[in-house]
Amino acid sequence: MKIQSIDHISYAVTDIDKVTEAWSRLYGLGPWRFAESGGKDVKARPWKIRMAFANVGPTEIELVQCIEGRIFQSKFLDKWGEGVHHIGFYVDDVDAEVAELVKAGANLLIHDPGRFAYVDAGGPGGAIFELMCMRV
Repeated sequence: MKIQSIDHISYAVTDIDKVTEAWSRLYGLGPWRFAESGGKDVKARPWKIRMAFANVGPTEIELVQCIEGRIFQSKFLDKWGEGVHHIGFYVDDVDAEVAELVKAGANLLIHDPGRFAYVDAGGPGGAIFELMCMRV
């Protein structure tokens, strides 16, 4: 895999309103688009998140706040506190890239075939990367 651009930077936050206000005031980021999502996890436990999105040039900034239950970012917040959770890249074929990365030793964390996947190379410089289906 050869990363061509950084398309998405996601931050785990505990108070999305405070963060969007501060980043708008301090850095001029915005306008922000807000969304909510939710459902039940594999153990039928409810979860709900609030998200905010702003663009800096072609790069999307995403803020994610858990407002009910536990989500992917919850362990990160418990261990590290607020901060960059993952970096996202658009790819032509998510599934093919995931197969190659796993074959090369990356750890597959979450995979929604044909749409997106989260992988972690582990070891030095460990970071979570999100591979996203190329924009249509």
